[in-house]
Amino acid sequence: MDTLRAAVVVLRVAEAGSFAGAARLLGVTSAAVARLVGRFEAAHGARLFRRSTRTLSLTPDGERFLAEIRGPALALVAAASRLGAPIGVAGTVRVTAAASLAPTLLHALASLLERHTALRVELALDDHFADLSGGRWDLAVRIAPRIADASVLARRLAPLPLVTLAAPAYLARHGVPQTPDDLVKHRLIGVRFPATGRMMPWLFRAPGGTRRLLQPDFALIVDGSDAARTATAHGIGIAQAGSEGTAALLAAGDLATVLDAHAPPPWAVWMLRAPGPAGSALAAVMETFVAAFGQKGK
Repeated sequence: MDTLRAAVVVLRVAEAGSFAGAARLLGVTSAAVARLVGRFEAAHGARLFRRSTRTLSLTPDGERFLAEIRGPALALVAAASRLGAPIGVAGTVRVTAAASLAPTLLHALASLLERHTALRVELALDDHFADLSGGRWDLAVRIAPRIADASVLARRLAPLPLVTLAAPAYLARHGVPQTPDDLVKHRLIGVRFPATGRMMPWLFRAPGGTRRLLQPDFALIVDGSDAARTATAHGIGIAQAGSEGTAALLAAGDLATVLDAHAPPPWAVWMLRAPGPAGSALAAVMETFVAAFGQKGK
């Protein structure tokens, strides 16, 4: 069996969260991906993935294997993508990204732009899902539970836990909710997605699966997670948001998490682009973002 090829396929399946997603990235069928993974598992007497009709997750063996092969496999894919490309990284890459990811993305770009003086990056920070097919944007970095758009190439960069947050002063005045049902007694802060006009759902882990909080009565609605965290730190109410951007506020005592025992499965940070070859500039930016979120997960 081609162990190297199998390692790359396993990596793609883990990143995409499904055989179908990995198949789109690799340009093959879902059945081909499933057969290769199955043969590799059988050859080595280990299960790498837990499969059900709805979910696919890594087993402990799968997590160990992925941790060991991720670096070499990514290096191989990156090296192959550069074959035949001109030496040097030059050109402009236009990136649209969730505003709350700015610290990680800008930190990654700082060293990249230092190394490649002919590289230019245009970075738009907002929470709109941009159309990648129109040519305005080369790359998008977004937060979502999954990517269902088959017209784009999607790569999962990192898991993103959802946390329920409140200011300690607010909790001192109004009490600490012990279950999601207690939230009817509290002021809630909601996030409306600018691209769709829909509200970000409030999700909680419940026996048998994930529970959606039905029709929350929001005292305040904002258009992004950063604004929700800021409003929460001011004591306006309780919010649910991705865990990015919360570490400093939690460490400073401006925010506290609640309902941790009911935390839902994590969402993810995704990198998206239109199908087609990636030039040297785009490939360099993509590799930098992959490394940046990989380091954050360690």
